[in-house]
Amino acid sequence: MSGIGYRPEIDGLRAVAVVPVILFHMGFGWIPGGFIGVDVFFVISGFLITSIINKNLNDGTFSFRDFWARRVRRILPAMVFVSACTLAVTYFCIFRPEQHVIGKQSLAALFSVANIYFWQSTGDYWGTSAEESPFLHAWSLSVEEQFYLFFPVGMWLIFRLRTRWLQGVIAGVSLLSLGLFLWGVQSHPTATFYLLPTRVWELGAGCLLAVTIGNQASREVNYGVFSLTGLGMIALSYIFFDTLGGGLGLAVAGTLLIIAFGQVGLCNKLLSQSAVVHIGKLSYSLYLWHWPILVLAKPAGVDWDGPSDKLVLSASTYLFALGTYQLVEKPTRRRTGIVPVILTSGLLVAGLGLWMTLRPRYFDTSAFAEARYVTFDCNPSQRIDAPRFASTIVENPEFKPDAFSGEGLRVGDTSVTPEIVVIGDSHGCMWSDAIATVARSENLSASFYCMRGENPFIRVAKFREFTSKDVVSRFHHAKLTHIEQWKPKVVIVGRAWTEEDVDDAPSILEFLGEQGCRVLLIEDPPKLPFGNINAMQWLASQGIKPAEGKQEFVPSKLLSPTDEGRGIVRTLADSYEFAEVLPTYDLYSADAGILALDGRDVFYLDDDHLLQAGAKMIIPRLRAKITEILGDR
Repeated sequence: MSGIGYRPEIDGLRAVAVVPVILFHMGFGWIPGGFIGVDVFFVISGFLITSIINKNLNDGTFSFRDFWARRVRRILPAMVFVSACTLAVTYFCIFRPEQHVIGKQSLAALFSVANIYFWQSTGDYWGTSAEESPFLHAWSLSVEEQFYLFFPVGMWLIFRLRTRWLQGVIAGVSLLSLGLFLWGVQSHPTATFYLLPTRVWELGAGCLLAVTIGNQASREVNYGVFSLTGLGMIALSYIFFDTLGGGLGLAVAGTLLIIAFGQVGLCNKLLSQSAVVHIGKLSYSLYLWHWPILVLAKPAGVDWDGPSDKLVLSASTYLFALGTYQLVEKPTRRRTGIVPVILTSGLLVAGLGLWMTLRPRYFDTSAFAEARYVTFDCNPSQRIDAPRFASTIVENPEFKPDAFSGEGLRVGDTSVTPEIVVIGDSHGCMWSDAIATVARSENLSASFYCMRGENPFIRVAKFREFTSKDVVSRFHHAKLTHIEQWKPKVVIVGRAWTEEDVDDAPSILEFLGEQGCRVLLIEDPPKLPFGNINAMQWLASQGIKPAEGKQEFVPSKLLSPTDEGRGIVRTLADSYEFAEVLPTYDLYSADAGILALDGRDVFYLDDDHLLQAGAKMIIPRLRAKITEILGDR
């Protein structure tokens, strides 16, 4: 905090920002808005950096060279070190066909474009693809660095031209960004989450406070209540908000109150406690380390669910962060001549990432039949890249880009009311080709509302009245509207069943019952034991050779009749007389293990998604069940 005086409560505020982010990522359900800690960081950063620039401009000592050199010394050493460690672990410990993707991610992180990369490549921050990326958290650092590439130039120009315009320009740009954010949350939520233009208002709020009060935060004892109120606002945003929107505004306002009035009072005492300040000083290293540790621990068999696992992950994160702070951050922060060394080190690590990117290490799978996978994104006709799966995405040119805001993906006679509607996430997608085959063979009309990464169990009241313009809201609204209009005879649900479904499913299931629908819940197939990696590549890595007439079973400890997902789907079916389960587990399991390969056909995409060849196993059973249900009507 050079040039503006040290304020320990701001380091404490950093702890209030970073700890909830880590708890959120570790899966603590009581803090669903923990990700908002990043927004608290944005405000703190805007205030501190602008305070330094403002003071230097007023003193006549500002230099672009010095400013960016300070940024290099502050940000790059720890980033380069953590990136190098992550790439090393990836090379030696991660399934090798996955490595080139992580190499790409490291380049995006090191060159401060991670937010753009993840927006384009993984989409939803909460989605499965994003959760598997050890550099995902670098998106927020990229937003900051992009901001500080342009902001000092703008501030310098205003200072030279019309100093009195400074507050007005910052306020105007911030309001413009806020307006863009409010619009984007509804229409383009993923871009709004990741990209700089819709995040400027948070950084700008801190900037505006800095040029308004400088370092003259109020020391009036009576004003201490405002900072305590701000702390409460941040806590409320963490506990009661779980999506982009009002929670961010609450946290930003709360952070401004703490910075403006936090030099006295109870809030100051709380945030200035030595333990809290200590965590705040480690906040950057904690943030850098926590996510790679969480992601890379999974292949090592360490889950996030058990209390002992969480304790190990927390302790590891702290120890790695402490070491990085003491051995990397502190020694480089004020050594002015070290910038060339830092930049050279960064280029060397980037070279390692580039080498991993350009040298994909796939196993030879030419002996296997083509892997065909069925999935739909929010735009069902778009091309979904699948290089990490080494698969062909099954495409249907008849599907219209706006199908999910209308009648869904129609199969059969589109001039008649569908007898079958299919809803689901990626597991609903994977069954869709088999369901479509049955519908066509029985001359039935069907409509599909399945989207990867999107839970079908929504709160009906939230989406029945159409207010939002974003694609996901349109998808759910169209689904509810057309089911209510069509009253289909059968609604099929394909889902990666989880414990949360017991609480989440009743709203939509009761809605379907009110429409007079019979509901068929498709049981999940057994899960392969090797984690979320490409199954065909894994089979090849084990030296398994396909042969006509030969089946290959993968041993698994998960073959249990009490498997969580199986119990959940049966619990739901037993709760409603109009619902029943379509068993599938037994089709893929035997004493020898899980059926993964039949002749040249691989059945699985990864550990729990079936390829087209595997999903068609349910066709005879599904045809019999649909015929039975429709015969009863």
